[in-house]
Amino acid sequence: MDINKTTIENLKKGESFVDEPGLDEILKGSIEHNKIEFVTDTDYLVKNVDMMLVCVPTPITKDMAPDYSYISDVANKVGKNLRKGQIFVMESSVSPTTIETIIIPILEKVSNLKCNSDFGVCSAPERADPGKIVQNFDTVNRVVGGMDKDVTKLVADVYRAVTKATVMEVSSAGTANAIKLTENIFRDVNIALMNEFSVLYERLGIDTKEVIKGAATKYNFIAHYPGPGVGGPCLPANPYYIIDAASKVNYIPFLIRVAREVNDRMPLHVRDLVIQAYNHVGLALKGSSICVLGVSYKANVRDIQISPALKVIDFLKEMNQTIKIFDPYYAGEPIKDIVVGKTLEESVEGCDGIIVLTDHKEFYDIDFQKFVDKKKNLVLIDSRNIYEPAKLPKGLVYVGVGRPLKTIE
Repeated sequence: MDINKTTIENLKKGESFVDEPGLDEILKGSIEHNKIEFVTDTDYLVKNVDMMLVCVPTPITKDMAPDYSYISDVANKVGKNLRKGQIFVMESSVSPTTIETIIIPILEKVSNLKCNSDFGVCSAPERADPGKIVQNFDTVNRVVGGMDKDVTKLVADVYRAVTKATVMEVSSAGTANAIKLTENIFRDVNIALMNEFSVLYERLGIDTKEVIKGAATKYNFIAHYPGPGVGGPCLPANPYYIIDAASKVNYIPFLIRVAREVNDRMPLHVRDLVIQAYNHVGLALKGSSICVLGVSYKANVRDIQISPALKVIDFLKEMNQTIKIFDPYYAGEPIKDIVVGKTLEESVEGCDGIIVLTDHKEFYDIDFQKFVDKKKNLVLIDSRNIYEPAKLPKGLVYVGVGRPLKTIE
């Protein structure tokens, strides 16, 4: 069930709206075997199912507060037709307290039923990696926690029936949601730490990538890497769910807050690297040109949700720099009022520099020699650190995040 009628009509034709390897085959197979029905009517849905898996957006507002309006809307619509024995399962990422403070009160008020005695509520937060969702379904363990032990076991058994992955039952819905947020915030904080190091090591003339490689030889070091910032629907948003929940119990999670600030500043730092590199070859950003490689928030996916690349592009626009874009996942489409080039060569042609903002696999083996031959003092800003300077052609001016600027000789 979805409120977007166009999405539903496309799904009926076997056309999914996300770029996930293997998904279309599953979708078409389900349609052919009459194992799936597509509807836009919430009332019809609730009246005809025993269990609901709710997967709605949980974004943040401009004030960096959780926006649970989609969840509240769903709970109100479901509550109107909720009957005894039904189970409401939340797969969206929410704070550890959202189930008890928002969802259950709405369901009980609208339905005049009581949680646990009349209906069940459970959390089973999705843990998949975009671009590998089908693959992850049978390999990444699931976590299930309900408001009642019997509901937890029942929901866990449903997941066990469809996935080969281990399904872990935990003590409560709040615990299940805390697990999801903890694993994502762990990454956000550690990426922020590497971003802090990268800015410092640039100034000290030290290669951060070499430092990480060396540190990773110690058994208790987990490698995380600096970059242009953190994007996607989860990492930039999930910390604010915890920050908001903490404020309600008079606690300030300082480290989580500062980590967010560090990662949010990285697009501006990348712009400063562009300025530094262009100044090095005697060019100002105003009137110069640059080719942006990649706009997706992560490698090898078609997704620009909260992508740091978009922020970098905005900063470069403010400096009146001419921008061209190449991203194989958006070729020919408009991004930030710029039509994405259909080929790498077309996009780089005439540009004074190249900036890598997404580490798509297509970018790893670029032959920069052909561009250097055409453009003296070509600048390369490698915000994802996917290239080794020693392997780049002579004459290229290189700088990475956490890697000192140099002219390749």
